[in-house]
Amino acid sequence: MMVFLSFFKAWLIGVAVAAPIGPIGVLCIRRTLDKGFIGAISVGLGAALADSVYGVIAASGFTAISHFFIEQKYLIKLIGGVFLIYLAFKEISSRTVKELKIENGRKNMIFDLKVFLLTLTNPMTILTFIAIFSSLSNEVVKPGIALILVLGIFFGSMTWWLVLGSMICMLRGSLSQTWKNMIRYLSAFVLASFGLFAIII
Repeated sequence: MMVFLSFFKAWLIGVAVAAPIGPIGVLCIRRTLDKGFIGAISVGLGAALADSVYGVIAASGFTAISHFFIEQKYLIKLIGGVFLIYLAFKEISSRTVKELKIENGRKNMIFDLKVFLLTLTNPMTILTFIAIFSSLSNEVVKPGIALILVLGIFFGSMTWWLVLGSMICMLRGSLSQTWKNMIRYLSAFVLASFGLFAIII
């Protein structure tokens, strides 16, 4: 029963960290519109694995590492902000035929490295896990329970991305190319706004 409760608690944390609409959510919508459900899986795996990295640190009570993230959170936010602006530029930049061929060749990639790195430097993710670090800073969780917590965070995060991807897939077929282009520019604006917010605030 304790194992189940630990897993469920971690699953809820994973969902709670992933659910707020932010830059990762925007990327999930865009990738799903472009590539279908495989796009949602790609983004989900990148984000969920990054959440799990923070989960390992929090659940294992690695105080030195957690203190490093707390002390360097502004630098990490700066890096994440610049990365978001770069992704926004990529969204609105014109695509040559060669670039489209390269992109089409990547449609079957399951793991999105950019999303993984962005989630690691995402200000909202950092602030959320800083709260977890603070609550566990003086506690070392048993290895078995730590593994359950990490798995719960991973599956909780993946649950959200798969649900979001499923909803976007249902709408995908009814959207015209004009609407998809509008969403592309809107997503670029949102990503740039999050990037500027992370740099300035």
